[in-house]
Amino acid sequence: MGREYHFHCEHAGCSVTVGVRMGGTRELELLVDGKEVATARVHGRRARTAVMTAVLPTDPPRDVEVEVELPGAFGGEPVSILLEGGERRPMPAREVPRRARPTEASWYS
Repeated sequence: MGREYHFHCEHAGCSVTVGVRMGGTRELELLVDGKEVATARVHGRRARTAVMTAVLPTDPPRDVEVEVELPGAFGGEPVSILLEGGERRPMPAREVPRRARPTEASWYS
């Protein structure tokens, strides 16, 4: 089981969040205002860059891209960058809450 990362920023009045699950297959998801709008799967452990596209629900609608730089097999942290109109805006990382592990007492209930 791999590590999880979340990146988040507010852009044009919308909440933009990227979730990254590292492992043998890296899973990426892009959320706008809490709704999943794009997903991607990246196989292998080489350093790569994945790009996901979304349309922000503004008036008029705006297209944005999110570029996720994935590290190689020798470690590192992923980086997420919001792209719009030639502007590159790094998305700050958010702390991912740890999932609770079952306790011995819960096995018997």
